[in-house]
Amino acid sequence: MSIRLRIVRLLCVAVFGSWISLDLLPLARAAEPGNSRVTRVTLYRGQALVTRTVSLEGPKGAMEIVVADLPEQVVANSLYAEGGEGVEVRAVRFRPRAVGQEPREEVRKIDAAIEEINETMRANKKGQEVLAKRAAYLDQMETFTVTTAKTDLARGFLDAVALQKITLFSFEQRAAVAKDQLALEKETKQLTERLVLSERKREELTQGASRTVREAVLFVEKRAAGAGEVQLNYLVGSCGWSPTYAFRTTKEGKEVAVECNALVQQMTGEDWSSVTLTLSTASPALSAAGMGLAPFPISLARDTGRKLSTTDLAQQLHAIRGRQSEAQVFNRNAVTLADNIASSWTVNTAANDLQSLELASGEDVLNMMQSHNSQAAAGPSLSYQLAGSVNLASRSDQQMVRILQTAFKGRFYYVATPVLTNYVYREAELINTSPEDLLSGPITVYLDGRFVGRSEIPTVARGQTFVVGFGVDPQLRAARELASRTENVQGGNRELSFKYRLVLENYKDQPAEVRLFERLPYSDRTNDVRIKIGDLRDPLSKDEFYVRTERPKGILRWEINVAAGATGEKVRIVDYSFTLDFDRNLALYIPGTNQAAPAAPAMKLQQEFEMDQRAKMSK
Repeated sequence: MSIRLRIVRLLCVAVFGSWISLDLLPLARAAEPGNSRVTRVTLYRGQALVTRTVSLEGPKGAMEIVVADLPEQVVANSLYAEGGEGVEVRAVRFRPRAVGQEPREEVRKIDAAIEEINETMRANKKGQEVLAKRAAYLDQMETFTVTTAKTDLARGFLDAVALQKITLFSFEQRAAVAKDQLALEKETKQLTERLVLSERKREELTQGASRTVREAVLFVEKRAAGAGEVQLNYLVGSCGWSPTYAFRTTKEGKEVAVECNALVQQMTGEDWSSVTLTLSTASPALSAAGMGLAPFPISLARDTGRKLSTTDLAQQLHAIRGRQSEAQVFNRNAVTLADNIASSWTVNTAANDLQSLELASGEDVLNMMQSHNSQAAAGPSLSYQLAGSVNLASRSDQQMVRILQTAFKGRFYYVATPVLTNYVYREAELINTSPEDLLSGPITVYLDGRFVGRSEIPTVARGQTFVVGFGVDPQLRAARELASRTENVQGGNRELSFKYRLVLENYKDQPAEVRLFERLPYSDRTNDVRIKIGDLRDPLSKDEFYVRTERPKGILRWEINVAAGATGEKVRIVDYSFTLDFDRNLALYIPGTNQAAPAAPAMKLQQEFEMDQRAKMSK
């Protein structure tokens, strides 16, 4: 092999990262511009995978194609290409190139508008300077006229007609100057507002981007003459989407119409016109290698007896979870062996700290981890293929696209919690019978075409039951009354007895099914305090979720049918009673409200409450 051929091969390796066949080397001619358009987009939560279809024309053989005008937010090392039938892709290279003029047409239009505004403001400023000189000249003329008139009057030959003409002329000119000054000042204000708005628009579009064009250089081999195509793929940033829902029903409550939409943020620097759009909850990854697991070393040291407070544990856990998330993102984008090893080590060090908390801390950190895991669960990786083509311009405001529209049948009922509020709320248990899973997201609720309020749903799998609230029903009311309280001391124990009355009113002309909630005092230290509920005329609910999760914690639930017109003497009443029995030398305290009480039990109860409420929303 000649020295020249060796140098050529070394240059190819240096430029393209790999050896390219010598039959591409004769392409010393100028590269041909690629006729390309965006045809497919997979939109993730923070990035998008864009596919451009590049059309190829010409004879059989090697070609060098330049795909210009790649967006500003393109990820440089994400480019790859796939050849169509009869086309083989030999290499793909990303090439940024500095230019003197702003490459984007919409930015150039704004720049032209800004320059026009600045030119008008310069002319306005010159006009104000001329008016200032006119005013100064009139001042000088007035001084000269007054001085001359005094001199002439002293000499006894004052020309009154000439003086009158000069005075009138002076006032007319001053009025004209004042009018022109007001007009120019008004124009200056308007121009300043337009300039500020144009500069804000430009800043939103460019976001600090430099005057650089971004190009992809494709080296391909056509096996036959005629038309061909190549699929160029790349990742872009500054984009994402989130689900939003609209739930509509009527007072009859037979079914709920559901609209699932996607709010899209698209600031990539290129418009997506007539594209096939897929919405995905997955995370795009450039790395094909997984993370390596390092050993977890431990050692022993003298015990100081110091334990972390619940607040310190929460802060440490939050910081460790944040480090884990950042390291995992780094690992997904690690394309070299060195980057993969470095990111794997970062994830391992965060995991070491997490395991250290597990080993050294008690039950508090376990409860905290379970609560955090339930809140931070990423959920399933879903994809929604939208029917038809979609147009999404690159702009700062959000754009909405429809994902699906369907209707769910459900069970409607009312919820009353008089210990918390007198209002009674509508709710519905719905079953996701659509062909798609529903991601967690905000919902807008309508009843009989009237806006009720906003809420949120968790991620709901196909076939799963979930709960949606439909606001307050003003025709139902609930109340809670303490009927009696007695206290007895028997031996070494103190016994407190309570009787309560729960009242439900129904102003409707039809009966209402109400889930009535109340609660007993609750303690996990059954040896210290004994809680006993009295005989109930109305039996408690037998719902499996309630019996399993809420009843053991002192939550009472009744399924009550309130008759139509149950008001006044006809109100529906639920009575219940309970007793508290504990050592007479002890006193009651409420964790989290009594300063003498520890805060840890209250935080544990809060974490358990959060988990139960999330589980209650989707069964």
